[in-house]
Amino acid sequence: MTWLLRLYPPPWRRRYGDEVTEMLADQRFSLRIAIDLIAGAIDVWLHPSVTLAAAVAAEPHVEEKKTMLQRIARLDCGAALGPEVTTADQWRATAAALAGTIVLSLAWMAAHVRIGDNSYVDSLSMLTFIVPWLYSLRYTYLKKRPASVQAVFIGGFSLLIAAMMLAAGWIASHL
Repeated sequence: MTWLLRLYPPPWRRRYGDEVTEMLADQRFSLRIAIDLIAGAIDVWLHPSVTLAAAVAAEPHVEEKKTMLQRIARLDCGAALGPEVTTADQWRATAAALAGTIVLSLAWMAAHVRIGDNSYVDSLSMLTFIVPWLYSLRYTYLKKRPASVQAVFIGGFSLLIAAMMLAAGWIASHL
């Protein structure tokens, strides 16, 4: 998972890269950690004054450094979703995923009926599940991240997956 650290700006990697690599050495791959690392990189790029200023500052004490790293990488929770995710948050995430799936499925079915059998429309069918799931992350894995980080994470991955699905539709239409 240390390859995800390449998403961070060079000054951050120079200052914190070795410590985060050391923290990750004891961790098995998990979706939670991957999301934390990607969201952390987005946060550092969007809000460089908060984290990069600390990277340029004088070397903190060992305990302060560990706390700073854990706060930045969000790797300090032992539970699957972290101690700050409540049952109400899990219900919100479930409701967002279900409502989003229903709305997007109805929109996709309407497009399919209106346009007919079309490989591009067919390729977008997976988005009816994936986009609401990505949105539901704002209540769980991305809960403590700024709204701008959530928007870039959710919107960026939604666009990336939509582009991949449309590429698959293009390939299917040319076979």
